[in-house]
Amino acid sequence: MLEYTGGAPAAAQSPLSSLFKTVAIVRIGTGTLLMARHGFSAAVSAYHFFWKEQPWPWVPAFHDAGLPYAHLLAPFTAVIVAAVALSWILGFLTRLFAVLFLPVIITALVLLQKDGSVQVEAAWLYLFITVTLLLFGSGAVSVDQLFRLGQGGSNKRH
Repeated sequence: MLEYTGGAPAAAQSPLSSLFKTVAIVRIGTGTLLMARHGFSAAVSAYHFFWKEQPWPWVPAFHDAGLPYAHLLAPFTAVIVAAVALSWILGFLTRLFAVLFLPVIITALVLLQKDGSVQVEAAWLYLFITVTLLLFGSGAVSVDQLFRLGQGGSNKRH
């Protein structure tokens, strides 16, 4: 992004203004919604299914969709969704978690379209946001930016 032109640098910007000028607001908003609507409840349900042997609707749904090892795949998917949401909220290894989330959201999209679910639109939006975060990274307000993670090259002074 072009910050200034000419010989004099622009005035220092506040972190809040940087938040709205980057993809960070999309990342934080999507991560929060993903955690609130899917991640937290799925992780808790996976815990109850796996350790307390309580029934969980995801397992029969995965099995009915024809996915192999539904009793292992459902908890694994729940953990991935919760981890991706937390990663996006913090802005930590955003691109890596976007890559991990791609197969999950593409599979969900295919299965939802096959069933004619109304959640297809949300799946498409999550897919577009995942690709956007994969391409552009976490933005200015993130753990990645704080530690310069995911930036090519080195900042060596001679």
